[in-house]
Amino acid sequence: MSEPETRNPISRLLRFAAIAEGTTLLLLVCVGVPLKHGFGFAEVTRWLGPLHGMAFLIYVWAVINELALRDQPRGWAIKAMLFSFLPGGTFWFFRRSVVSGR
Repeated sequence: MSEPETRNPISRLLRFAAIAEGTTLLLLVCVGVPLKHGFGFAEVTRWLGPLHGMAFLIYVWAVINELALRDQPRGWAIKAMLFSFLPGGTFWFFRRSVVSGR
Protein backbone atom coordinates (compact mmCIF):
# COMPACT_ATOMS: atom_id res chain seq x y z
CA MET A 1 0.00 0.00 0.00
CA SER A 2 1.32 3.49 -0.76
CA GLU A 3 2.04 6.13 1.83
CA PRO A 4 -0.44 8.97 2.32
CA GLU A 5 0.47 12.23 0.59
CA THR A 6 0.76 14.04 3.93
CA ARG A 7 3.73 11.88 4.93
CA ASN A 8 5.51 12.27 1.58
CA PRO A 9 6.21 15.96 0.88
CA ILE A 10 8.07 15.28 -2.39
CA SER A 11 6.91 13.34 -5.42
CA ARG A 12 8.27 10.02 -6.62
CA LEU A 13 9.53 11.65 -9.81
CA LEU A 14 11.58 14.18 -7.86
CA ARG A 15 12.91 11.49 -5.53
CA PHE A 16 13.96 9.34 -8.51
CA ALA A 17 15.51 12.35 -10.31
CA ALA A 18 17.43 13.40 -7.19
CA ILE A 19 18.83 9.89 -6.72
CA ALA A 20 19.78 9.63 -10.41
CA GLU A 21 21.38 13.11 -10.47
CA GLY A 22 23.28 12.55 -7.24
CA THR A 23 24.49 9.09 -8.20
CA THR A 24 25.68 10.09 -11.67
CA LEU A 25 27.47 13.16 -10.30
CA LEU A 26 29.25 11.10 -7.65
CA LEU A 27 30.24 8.51 -10.25
CA LEU A 28 31.48 11.19 -12.61
CA VAL A 29 33.52 13.03 -9.96
CA CYS A 30 34.79 10.06 -7.93
CA VAL A 31 35.27 7.46 -10.68
CA GLY A 32 35.22 9.06 -14.12
CA VAL A 33 37.50 12.03 -13.57
CA PRO A 34 40.23 10.09 -11.71
CA LEU A 35 40.19 7.37 -14.37
CA LYS A 36 40.42 9.96 -17.14
CA HIS A 37 43.15 12.16 -15.67
CA GLY A 38 45.01 9.62 -13.55
CA PHE A 39 45.03 6.63 -15.86
CA GLY A 40 44.21 8.07 -19.27
CA PHE A 41 40.99 6.06 -19.54
CA ALA A 42 38.59 8.64 -20.98
CA GLU A 43 35.86 6.21 -22.06
CA VAL A 44 34.18 6.39 -18.66
CA THR A 45 33.63 10.13 -18.87
CA ARG A 46 32.37 9.82 -22.45
CA TRP A 47 29.52 7.70 -21.09
CA LEU A 48 28.99 9.25 -17.66
CA GLY A 49 29.06 12.87 -18.85
CA PRO A 50 26.00 12.68 -21.11
CA LEU A 51 24.24 10.33 -18.68
CA HIS A 52 24.72 12.86 -15.89
CA GLY A 53 23.63 15.69 -18.19
CA MET A 54 20.36 13.90 -18.91
CA ALA A 55 19.83 13.12 -15.21
CA PHE A 56 20.47 16.77 -14.34
CA LEU A 57 17.96 18.03 -16.91
CA ILE A 58 15.32 15.62 -15.60
CA TYR A 59 16.10 16.80 -12.07
CA VAL A 60 15.68 20.46 -13.07
CA TRP A 61 12.37 19.63 -14.73
CA ALA A 62 11.22 17.68 -11.64
CA VAL A 63 12.10 20.59 -9.31
CA ILE A 64 10.18 23.02 -11.52
CA ASN A 65 7.27 20.56 -11.68
CA GLU A 66 7.27 20.21 -7.89
CA LEU A 67 7.36 23.99 -7.52
CA ALA A 68 4.37 24.44 -9.80
CA LEU A 69 2.18 21.47 -8.84
CA ARG A 70 2.82 21.11 -5.13
CA ASP A 71 3.22 24.77 -4.31
CA GLN A 72 6.66 24.44 -2.74
CA PRO A 73 8.28 27.72 -1.65
CA ARG A 74 10.69 29.34 -4.09
CA GLY A 75 13.45 29.20 -1.48
CA TRP A 76 13.06 25.44 -1.38
CA ALA A 77 13.51 25.22 -5.16
CA ILE A 78 16.58 27.46 -5.07
CA LYS A 79 18.15 25.29 -2.36
CA ALA A 80 17.26 22.14 -4.30
CA MET A 81 19.08 23.53 -7.34
CA LEU A 82 22.12 24.76 -5.39
CA PHE A 83 22.61 21.42 -3.64
CA SER A 84 22.58 19.65 -7.01
CA PHE A 85 25.98 21.17 -7.78
CA LEU A 86 27.62 19.46 -4.78
CA PRO A 87 28.53 15.79 -5.05
CA GLY A 88 26.06 14.07 -2.73
CA GLY A 89 24.18 17.31 -2.17
CA THR A 90 20.84 16.07 -3.46
CA PHE A 91 20.94 13.11 -1.07
CA TRP A 92 21.60 15.35 1.92
CA PHE A 93 19.06 18.00 0.90
CA PHE A 94 16.19 15.63 0.27
CA ARG A 95 16.90 13.62 3.38
CA ARG A 96 16.54 16.84 5.36
CA SER A 97 13.47 17.89 3.34
CA VAL A 98 11.62 14.66 4.12
CA VAL A 99 12.56 14.74 7.81
CA SER A 100 11.64 18.40 8.29
CA GLY A 101 8.52 18.22 6.13
CA ARG A 102 9.70 20.88 3.64
